[in-house]
Amino acid sequence: MPISPSEFVGLQRSLLRQAFVLTLLISACVAQQPTPVAPPAPEPTGTGAEQPLGTVVRTSKQQAGSKAKKVITEDDMDAVANILPKIRMDDAENSDEIITAIGRYKASHTPEETEEVVQAWYERYDEDLAAAIRQNVTVTTLREENFSNENEMCREGGDYQACEKRRRAEYVGVRHDQTTIRNNVIMEMRIQHVFMKVRSGIIRYNLRYEWFKIRTANGIDTF
Repeated sequence: MPISPSEFVGLQRSLLRQAFVLTLLISACVAQQPTPVAPPAPEPTGTGAEQPLGTVVRTSKQQAGSKAKKVITEDDMDAVANILPKIRMDDAENSDEIITAIGRYKASHTPEETEEVVQAWYERYDEDLAAAIRQNVTVTTLREENFSNENEMCREGGDYQACEKRRRAEYVGVRHDQTTIRNNVIMEMRIQHVFMKVRSGIIRYNLRYEWFKIRTANGIDTF
């Protein structure tokens, strides 16, 4: 059916109005959409008291270069004991030299340091004295037991030749033990003598130590 010019114009205006309304609706929908918001910046994790980078680097170097604390070893203790002269065993005793060395050390060190050095020196030779006394007591006891057992076996065995061999072997053992005992006695007497002189000699420096005891040959008593 053909459309007249007036109807065509009316239809065109109706379409324009619909298009205009549609445009308004689309604009309104777009306007109602929320505006995209940028994500918040991460909050700083520091406390506000961070050190400058240069300070951190210097601190790290100091920590890396710091040395661990030294562990005291037996070698260190020997070094302390060797500050004072050793007791001379094969020649004239040297207690005067030791006393002088103690006084010289005391003049430039604290009372605690002086006592440490004297005690380390004392303990070194006190151990030697104790070992010599123990060995002599042990050797003497074993020798007496062997002599008693030998006589008992000879009386009960009746074998003269076997008994004579044991006596000869025992004689060799006795000679060896006598040498050991004699050497130990010499050491004991030297250490005891030097200890007595040093203990009384350091009184001039006002040094008196309760632990400075001297062992006797029986291995029990001290004075």
